[in-house]
Amino acid sequence: MPTDVPPDQVPVAQATSFSGVLVFLLTDVEGSTYRWEQFPAAMREALERHDRLVNESVITHQGQIFKTVGDSFHAVFTDPFAAVSAAIQAQRALTAADFSATEGLRVRMAVHAGPVEARGGDYFGPGLNRAARLLLVANGGQVLISGTVADLLQGRLPTEASLFDLGRHRFRDLAGNEQVYQLVAPGIASAFPPLRSLGAKVQHLPHPLTPLVGRETEAFEIIQRLEQYRLLTLIGAGGAGKTRLAIDVGYQLLENYPDGIWFIELELLDDPRLVAEQICGVIGVPVQGDRTAVECAVRFLREKRALLLIDNCEHLITAAATVAEAISSECASMSVLATSREPLGVPGESIFRVPSLAFPTADDIMANEALQFPAVRLFVDRANAVAQAFALTNDNLRAVLDICSQVDGLPLAIELAVPRLRMMGPEALAARLRDRFRLGRGSRTVPLRQRTLSTLFEWSYHLLDEREQTLLRRLSVFTGGWTVESAIAVISGDPIDEEEVPELIDSLADKSLVVAVLSAHETRYRLLEMTRQYAQEKFQAAGEKGRRRRLAEYMSKFYGEANRSWPTRSTEEWTARYRPEIDNLRASLEWAFGPQGDVSTGLELTSYSLRLWDELALLPERERWFRTATQALVETTPKEVAARLWLGCTSVSSHGDRSSYEAASNAVSLFRALNDRLGLGEALMKAGASLLTPRQVGAAVPDLDDALATLSLVGPTKQLASCLRSRAVAYYFVGDFEKARAMITHSSLVARTVGDTQGIANALIAMGELEFAAGDIDAAVATARKLIESDHANRRQLTLGLGNLTAYLLAGNHLTEAKLTAFNGLRKAQAIGFPAAIARMIEHLALIGAIEGDHERAALLAGYTESFYARDTASREVTEQVGYDRLCEMLFRDVPAPLLAELRAEGAALTEAEVIQLALRS
Repeated sequence: MPTDVPPDQVPVAQATSFSGVLVFLLTDVEGSTYRWEQFPAAMREALERHDRLVNESVITHQGQIFKTVGDSFHAVFTDPFAAVSAAIQAQRALTAADFSATEGLRVRMAVHAGPVEARGGDYFGPGLNRAARLLLVANGGQVLISGTVADLLQGRLPTEASLFDLGRHRFRDLAGNEQVYQLVAPGIASAFPPLRSLGAKVQHLPHPLTPLVGRETEAFEIIQRLEQYRLLTLIGAGGAGKTRLAIDVGYQLLENYPDGIWFIELELLDDPRLVAEQICGVIGVPVQGDRTAVECAVRFLREKRALLLIDNCEHLITAAATVAEAISSECASMSVLATSREPLGVPGESIFRVPSLAFPTADDIMANEALQFPAVRLFVDRANAVAQAFALTNDNLRAVLDICSQVDGLPLAIELAVPRLRMMGPEALAARLRDRFRLGRGSRTVPLRQRTLSTLFEWSYHLLDEREQTLLRRLSVFTGGWTVESAIAVISGDPIDEEEVPELIDSLADKSLVVAVLSAHETRYRLLEMTRQYAQEKFQAAGEKGRRRRLAEYMSKFYGEANRSWPTRSTEEWTARYRPEIDNLRASLEWAFGPQGDVSTGLELTSYSLRLWDELALLPERERWFRTATQALVETTPKEVAARLWLGCTSVSSHGDRSSYEAASNAVSLFRALNDRLGLGEALMKAGASLLTPRQVGAAVPDLDDALATLSLVGPTKQLASCLRSRAVAYYFVGDFEKARAMITHSSLVARTVGDTQGIANALIAMGELEFAAGDIDAAVATARKLIESDHANRRQLTLGLGNLTAYLLAGNHLTEAKLTAFNGLRKAQAIGFPAAIARMIEHLALIGAIEGDHERAALLAGYTESFYARDTASREVTEQVGYDRLCEMLFRDVPAPLLAELRAEGAALTEAEVIQLALRS
């Protein structure tokens, strides 16, 4: 049969009577609806070319096309090897073709074998059903192979092709899990997001602690609306339960959105410019290049079938409306469910007003009849949770209905009122509530929704005594919650004595104004954000001064203790105690370096914060605050503060960052003058490490040896474990592997002695590097895998481990796994803001590109990394140097010198975001 057949005459095999096992290749164009809408003429031409290429591939490998539906092809084969070969040929041809007129054309493919029957010119049965489900979870450009086909192949694959194990996945409406592989071969893409199977569904919804009561009708109608409209806004008064209702709807619709559901919380934002950035952060899309955050979000979501739940839009209404309109208008398969106190006001928006919960108004209703009303059901449900064995009776019914009426059936108001039943009966509660609600109800100029909320909070506030009111106001200065200890330090003072603080906190918790967060370490407390905002307004109106200063001073004392205990306290215990205060630390630093703050307090607090940023791998925050602090140093700054600040300006790149030598030297001088042995030893180690590269070990060894001698006098510490590791690196740089191994073993022993999980992980990293330098690639790979699979590594160390594993796999010629590992590592390095790790991953991908024959891209990437290393902010260790030498050899051999120089110069001019985008292009 000829292969140059016009696309409108693509041969379709007529399935005759048949029953048995066949192999199916299914293809489908991802995002074709959007392209038909945007580029109808170009899309017609693109699909003609697409049809011809797919048809040629199937016929070449003795397959038959038995069905075409739109841009989807269904082909049947008797040999799995032939089906896989056809998929490779088709995907290569489609990848190489120019579809730029339609913004690309990404075709997903699936190969599966199974039992079918032939009837009326078509195939039916479980084999074809499972093939169709496999196709649905694939990404554009990806070829998926079922476990059944992999078994039938028995290792027979086309030249240079391999199968990458994607694990077992569950498909909708099909029993059991299916083993799935990705077909990897030169000329087709290999980097993709996770599969869209049921087991891999994206779901970022909060987990409510209590059931949703009385909203069945509203939830049903919202679901019906979402089937008709792709932009739906729930509006209503504050406290009406819009958020809770939207979350419940989201859970009910999980199976309707194969690409997932994302929950975007706007309540804590106050800058309209951050709305789109918040969305990008939640859906996992970096804002890169010249594109705005809105453009990046739209580009990512354009071909998704997902639900975006944007919550609390009212205070950022214009920005939220802009994003919602862009997504709903440009992403044909996306739906947006927003909550706000007012409509977004954009074309195509459907509005659903969330009513208050209904309650009966008839005088002659009985208790059993009243329970049919949602406000009453919610009241009874929550009353049973806080007041033992509460029962609605005909005797207390009038009071309960009075309460529901006074709070207008608002769920939040009911939730806050019910806890008072611990102290009084429904009749007394109704009377107290009625008295307090007179406040503010007379003004008709205030919108009803504001009157309802203000009345609710005013009522709760005025039920407190003076000390409770003062405590509530002052607690609003905590942005990240508090402990009893921190509350005593920050909140106490006329009219609250220190010994009264715990009792008063418990009292506010009983009144549901404070939430207790129980943990294995210590109890923390927090205000609900709505309550905190109200309390903050009261705090500002009261004109109290000095509480933010007291919080910053307490944070300085708290993290001073953290700094002193860190060298010998286990990482697990240390992190559990000091991590929860990170939001209060941030707020205190913002205040201290702000217009109303105190720079000296900020300098001290910053100097104590180093260990927290490092343990949590929050590298950009560390750099920001230590840069801010050192720029604010003055002659009167205490030497111990300045010493710690300069120490915090040293590199996180471990070795070879010469740019941090000056900061380390400053710290050495100050710690030496202070006779601080531990600080001096660490600063000397940082100075030596900044000079340590394979080519200049001699310059680094004196400082490292001085550091080791100094720290050894102190005893086992995390600093000693780190110093031993750096000295080991110096040994294996000069080929003394025996001494290096002994030093690493000693480092690991010290780290385990003090419970230093970072030190244990660093020792594993060093051991892998030593094994690689000694020529034992298999051992290096095993050690790197051990690190990645362990619980010891933080995000920074995991990123380093992935980079090293990539290098080891490349040295062992495991190209496919190296490429996938590099993609993973590059994304993680980008996520934590780690420039040195990004450069290493880029260089590994440059080598992979050169091996695959993409010399132009390899040269561009190499130009970027050469420019990066020329800044002396990091260096190539043995692992990186081996890969770089191999890369240079290939480029000098295969690329003409003038072109190579031009490409390297072009690569050197790329931004970090641009080079990452280039590197991730497979």
